[in-house]
Amino acid sequence: MSRATPTRAPWLATPLIALATFLGLYGLSTMLEMGPWMRTVATVLAAAAAVAVVTRLLSRSKVLPTLLAALASAVLMVSLFARDDDGGSQVLPTPGALADLGRAVRDGVDYAATTVAPAPASLGLTALITSAAVALFLVAEHIGVSWRAAASAGLVLLIPWLPAVIFQHRVSSAALIAAIVAWLLALALTRQATTAQRRPALAGAFAATAATMATVLLVAPTALGGLGWGMIPRFETPSSLDAATRLNLDLDLRTSLTTNSATPVIVYSTSGRKPDALKLFALTDFDGVRWDREDVDQPGIGAEGGLLWPVNIDSWQDGRRQRIDVQVLNLVENNVPLPPAPRTLDIDGPWFYDSDRDEVRSADQTTRELAYSVVTDLDYIQPRDLRDAQDQVDTEDLVDPRYVTISPAIDEGRVRDLTAELTQEATTRYDQAMAIQQYLRDPSQFTYDTSVSPSGGDAVSTFLDDRTGYCVQFATTMVMMARSLDIPARMAVGFLGGSATEADTFVVQGGDAHAWPELWFPDVGWVRFEPTPAVQTGAPPRYADPFVNAPPVPQDVLDGGQAPAPTQAPLAPTTPPQDVEVPTGTVEESPVVPEWVLVLAAAALVAGAGAWWWLRRSRGVSAAAASPEDVWERLREDLPEPMRWADALTPHEAAEHVEAGVRAVGSGLSGAGRETLTRLAHAVADHRYAPDGAATPVSELEQCADAVLAEARQAAVSQEAASRG
Repeated sequence: MSRATPTRAPWLATPLIALATFLGLYGLSTMLEMGPWMRTVATVLAAAAAVAVVTRLLSRSKVLPTLLAALASAVLMVSLFARDDDGGSQVLPTPGALADLGRAVRDGVDYAATTVAPAPASLGLTALITSAAVALFLVAEHIGVSWRAAASAGLVLLIPWLPAVIFQHRVSSAALIAAIVAWLLALALTRQATTAQRRPALAGAFAATAATMATVLLVAPTALGGLGWGMIPRFETPSSLDAATRLNLDLDLRTSLTTNSATPVIVYSTSGRKPDALKLFALTDFDGVRWDREDVDQPGIGAEGGLLWPVNIDSWQDGRRQRIDVQVLNLVENNVPLPPAPRTLDIDGPWFYDSDRDEVRSADQTTRELAYSVVTDLDYIQPRDLRDAQDQVDTEDLVDPRYVTISPAIDEGRVRDLTAELTQEATTRYDQAMAIQQYLRDPSQFTYDTSVSPSGGDAVSTFLDDRTGYCVQFATTMVMMARSLDIPARMAVGFLGGSATEADTFVVQGGDAHAWPELWFPDVGWVRFEPTPAVQTGAPPRYADPFVNAPPVPQDVLDGGQAPAPTQAPLAPTTPPQDVEVPTGTVEESPVVPEWVLVLAAAALVAGAGAWWWLRRSRGVSAAAASPEDVWERLREDLPEPMRWADALTPHEAAEHVEAGVRAVGSGLSGAGRETLTRLAHAVADHRYAPDGAATPVSELEQCADAVLAEARQAAVSQEAASRG
């Protein structure tokens, strides 16, 4: 029977495992801002892999390569991340330097716990990611190469991709496929097989890898319902997953509308009607693709007690006031969720009101498990007041240029022309806003779809071309269209009003995350409009309901020049869906694997292959025999055909077969030949079955094999000469 032995160069799997580990960082691409810090991680991983490879070439120890690679990584990370009390860099891995490295990693943990995704890079966060990546590599490499269990190592390499599966984040398919290829090749290089089966098995493994990846590339997009390239599919997530929520336009709004749709974040009770929305913060600057939060210089005034609203209000109607008692659950923000209407606030702690942004925030507290009460007038904004504000619009409008600026990245001419066409019959700012809102909410014009994200350098033009998006795209487009008419406008972010659980109790879930435009009206304040279709939002605010306050949109604009369509019944308000099905036709832009990563990977593979070839070349042909099994197999292949033994024979049975074959063509082996063959068979048997393996050096066994082969060939030549004579 043949013994299973490892491939001759399992160390070639080490750089492949390092590459798969590095590519795993792209599984976190929606949580981290990908950037230059990745080069730092790649450098440390490359150093660890190089040390492991060199150690494996020089030693047969299973543990030593892992230990030396860990030591080299620690030394390098100390010089990169360890800082003393004065901020100076460390060089040597002294106990104090290692303690400073540990402090940097802890800083990274604290930073990750308090930063909104996608988190910008920092020294501590990079130290944390690098440490985790190196630890993952060392474990996977030790399992896959030291113990020849690359299949189990694949489970370790899967860890960085788990957040994308659990939280349904969309990440680079190219990086995922490359990581799978690297793992499959490592599996092929470390699998155990009989020596006779090794070459065809290895070739078959490479062929299977190619076939597998071809199937993934060609079949998967169709099998997954046309999700397309640049993403992995979204999977259902258990609704019981209880994770803290922070709102971010690039990530959390989209995932809150899908993955975390059933996660409760706020519970409140009120004796009046529920608020249409709960606002957290406002955004002003848009660069064509994303909104940026402005730095806040002043904390504002104390939030407790006084009337909180951007404009001075002499009085508000007592009969319309209502109290809302709020309990925040899993929402980690520095801003308090409030209805977008005048209110007073009863809250404990150092919370401050910023009238410019209409926000209540704290510098050192978060809203998680926060309880507070609000008294508000949800009917404060009336259509009549918005139309009557036109006199002040013409004379005393807000002049802050931040609210009318359109980024040069946006096709401003296109936006202005479309907006002018839509609002050509509008005579007031209110009518203009209603015309824009009606156009964007029209289901025959636009489709609500949470699977898209801004792409290219002009997200507004992309949205107007594709006519597909979710609340961020709808709200952003209305803000830019309003600004093209010199209407001060900005983006607000928060939640819709949620769903009733009892008569006067409501729950706000992750799926209620929302963004909407706010337009400025003199003597009224910042006014919310709702351009996002009713599939998510239900009916718009009462003062902006297009079926109650019909906007003057030219019918030929809505109909594309066709005859006026029959009047349709108003859309009934709908409850925000608990589980939003993700449409499957839109490709979302994902982080692209940088070219330098591909170059580094190719260089590592070429270097490994070159080192393998050089070692074989420098050692000569006989160097192929790395074990008694290799010597035994080479002897069988080189013997004349009648003397070769079958795989099923034991070493001693094979030796008897060889001796009988030599005897059949001549006088048989000499006494020295029989002794040499027996010694070789004993060594092979010890290698296979003895606890300590064979004691005879491989070089001596090769000499034994050469001696036996020489006698066997001489006997065959003598028989052939005799038959000719």
